This record gives sequence, structure tokens and C-alpha cells, in this order.
Amino acid sequence: MKDKIIFVGNKHTNFSSRKGVIPDIIVNHISQGSKDSCISWFTSEDNTKSSAHFLVGKDGSIYQFVNVEKMAWGNGLYLEDIKYAVSEKIKRRKVNPNRYTISIEHEGIYQKTKGALTKEQLDSSIYLHRYIMDFVYKNYDKKIPNDREHIIGHSEIDPIRKPFCPGEKFPFEKIISEIREGYFLADIENHWAKEEIMFLVKRKIMEGYPDNSFRPDQYITRGELASILRNIIKDDA
Repeated sequence: MKDKIIFVGNKHTNFSSRKGVIPDIIVNHISQGSKDSCISWFTSEDNTKSSAHFLVGKDGSIYQFVNVEKMAWGNGLYLEDIKYAVSEKIKRRKVNPNRYTISIEHEGIYQKTKGALTKEQLDSSIYLHRYIMDFVYKNYDKKIPNDREHIIGHSEIDPIRKPFCPGEKFPFEKIISEIREGYFLADIENHWAKEEIMFLVKRKIMEGYPDNSFRPDQYITRGELASILRNIIKDDA
């Protein structure tokens, strides 16, 4: 999977330690320039203020600047400014959002695209979101929920300085839908409970794993059971 991602970060790319915080929110950006200019800036010794984990080009190419285990400098806020965040997940945490977020830049200029992606870019962004989810699960034993609370835009963190990032046409729901549909296809095709599993997934009561598996014969954890019960309660509400 990682063969599709080109690592381009260098000694000038900004990053810091997460200080033990596990990342659980993916933040989408628009680059406000070409992929070449974005790569140049995030690898320049003149840039001492910003960075991102990933960049998706209009042609579908994917670049990485900072390891997921490290903190990129793309979603930071002063503590006194957290109260202005649109996202309740961000607002409730009294810590710099860089600590627990993973950032994806998308090549584009808001004034021209309003955040819309090319087909190649959308396909690669879906792929990258899956890759990130899978990476976090494998390395931290934590699932990033596939929903709009955990897949957000930069404007939901910083509506004052970044009100149009990534833009109103950014395909959040399409990305979430494609990830959800792809989760369970790999290992339930011939399973006796396929129809029941599909029913529960479409009702958002259960979900699969980021590596496109459902693992139907695996014992569930206490955390997964608690999540299922919460989803049942929301579904009945």
C-alpha cells in the first residue's frame, strides 16, 4: 500500500513530537497553489512555520512530508483560540490540535475549484484516508471513526484564518461513503452472515476495519461492543 506514497520530506520539513498523544482526526486542506509549489515550500529552509503530513496532486499522486507518528504543523491553534473552532471535537480538547490530527493537503486554488477534486485526486484521497486509518489502527490499536466528526476540514478548526479551507465543494460525504462501502467487501463475500452484516453496516450500527476487512469470525472487543450499543441507541432515537 505504501508503495503509492512518495516520501519527500527533508531536514527542513517542520515537525515535532506528539508527546504520547494518539492521532484520531484527519484534517483536509486545499494547498492554494500547485503541488510543486507546495512541495517546495514544505521542504524549504525558509519555511519555519508550517507543514503537513500528506499532499494529493490533481493527477492522483500522493506525497508525504512528515511521518504519521510525528506532529506536522498544519492545524495549530493558540489555546485561547480553540473556543472559536466549529468542530466540537476540537473545541472540547484543551490542547493544540496538531497533537492529535493528521493533515492532508489537496492541490488546488479555492477561488477556482471551491474545494472540488479531480477524479484522480478523489480516488487517491479515498485511498489515503483508508491508508491513514489502517496505519493508526495497526500502530496504535485505535480506530479513527469514519464520520464527519473525525474527517474534517481546516476551516472547522480555524474558521477565522482559514474560512475556505478546503472549500464548500470538498467531497467529504463521498469519501466517507466510499470508505464505508469498501470496508467489508474483502472477506464477507462467501460468509453465511453477509446480508446481515451489510444491513448493520448500512445502518451505521457496525463498521469494518480500515484495511477493507470486516473479520466476521473474530471476537469483538469491549470497546467495539460499547460502540455498537451506542450506535443502536442513536439508530433508535
